[in-house]
Amino acid sequence: MTKKNVKGTASYADALLICQNLGELTAYEIAGDQILIPDDDDSSSSIARSLVLMPGVRLASDEMAGGIAMLGTSALGVRCLTHSDGKRTPEFTVLFAENGKAERFAGMRPWFDRESGLYLLPDEDTAAGNPTCFKFDRGLRKVAQPWSDEADRHRGIAEATTLLLEEGADNRPG
Repeated sequence: MTKKNVKGTASYADALLICQNLGELTAYEIAGDQILIPDDDDSSSSIARSLVLMPGVRLASDEMAGGIAMLGTSALGVRCLTHSDGKRTPEFTVLFAENGKAERFAGMRPWFDRESGLYLLPDEDTAAGNPTCFKFDRGLRKVAQPWSDEADRHRGIAEATTLLLEEGADNRPG
């Protein structure tokens, strides 16, 4: 996707929908509008595995990255881009905390594998410069490229996009 024609009117509502569906598709539960907490009884490490969700926000400031690094958790800026043809595209910005620092990964797209795993991949414009991918797996973690070829990449992005933008359904796999 090279040109982004964005209409801001429905973007925040769609970002909230994406956040709600993200909770349904992963091992997380929504607490308010902004935090996903792992759905388990092991409370000793759940803060480090929690994700701060920020619907409608691109995570850019150095102050925010510093705060995320201090907390040792990760944050997701969640947006929904609406194009001039009416097509909606989920877009994520990840602040990933690791070793006392927070790295920023912008322009991430959701991808669903054939075993019901949800990932974040760099969009085609940024994949060459930064091939980092993430998997939602009791925490957001870095992983190697999960798709086998371009057809599989496009299939997984289309499936994840549909599931994240679906209204009012319990999407949890299984």
